[in-house]
Amino acid sequence: MITFSYCIDAAGNLIKLDLSVNADALIPHAVELVSTASELAQPFPWTKSVVDAVKEVLFVPHRLVVGTPAQHVHETRSLTHSAYVFVAPANDPASDEQVVELIDLYDEIPEDHASRGEIVQALSAAGIELIPLISVFNAALHVGDPTSSVVSYIKPGWISHRKVFRKAHVA
Repeated sequence: MITFSYCIDAAGNLIKLDLSVNADALIPHAVELVSTASELAQPFPWTKSVVDAVKEVLFVPHRLVVGTPAQHVHETRSLTHSAYVFVAPANDPASDEQVVELIDLYDEIPEDHASRGEIVQALSAAGIELIPLISVFNAALHVGDPTSSVVSYIKPGWISHRKVFRKAHVA
């Protein structure tokens, strides 16, 4: 049975899946950011492309991918797209209460204050990241007017490997 596959996250990044772990993650089985969207658009010689990822999965015999997420890759020769952005699993996650307190504190501090960076670092160490700016409205990550393109966030969103703590508010 195959133990790996790939997908594209909401930001356009190539993500590696380990089919033996993290089944309950927002992006099931996601373990590694392989190539960023910008690297896929303008690759370095060492960048793993979507084509490379598909070829790697196709190298495994079909009978070994049946019933796994890799079966989709075999049948369509394309990767699935996730509604969420990849966040690496945390080694030392914080409690939901602690995370909510830090997010609320982040909102109260002025934008140019140094403490905001310290809060972002503390949340990042606990496996919580700011939702990156994604120009297409995504109901899984955004709150606001779904008819217009997203150019900025009124209020940032926060996400972990397993949970959206707050959706980003768009204008």
